[in-house]
Amino acid sequence: MAADDEKPKRSWREIDQNKDRSKHRTEDRPKLNPRSQQRAESASKLYRAKLDSFFSGEGKVPEHVKEKFAGIQNSADGLERKEAVARIAAARSAAERTRAVRAYLDRWELPSDYGMLCDVLACDDEDLIGQALRMISEMFDESRVPKRALLLEQRLRGVATLAEDEALQQQATLLQKRLRLFR
Repeated sequence: MAADDEKPKRSWREIDQNKDRSKHRTEDRPKLNPRSQQRAESASKLYRAKLDSFFSGEGKVPEHVKEKFAGIQNSADGLERKEAVARIAAARSAAERTRAVRAYLDRWELPSDYGMLCDVLACDDEDLIGQALRMISEMFDESRVPKRALLLEQRLRGVATLAEDEALQQQATLLQKRLRLFR
């Protein structure tokens, strides 16, 4: 009988990998033949490229979602809304940004989008800032994680230090603390 010292020791990784699997199972999924594997990878790359071009605004709407975007994508209202959002993002000063946001709000309501709300936080109108802070709070309640958390934190810090209304300062400080929970 061989001693335990002669057996090769298994690493912790190997032990963990085998915990929930049968000893008779050798692989997770069956291998495809090389030609099928190459075709599957090619189709996957093509699909991802089409999705990337669609979401960047350069590609066409995929057939299976065309009816959902039919009224939005190419309508005059959709194009005007896109231009209004671009004017907000292109604004260089707080006063210019405030005018662009007010023009947007004359036609549409503020979307639940962290990027747009960050732009609103950079305005010089405290009513707009208060509205944005309420929407951000609601989005936090829904556990919606911001993609650009650093920018949001900077804008909240700016509101907390520069706002004249003490309630806005307190609300911005509270939202800064809540934002840290998402990290």
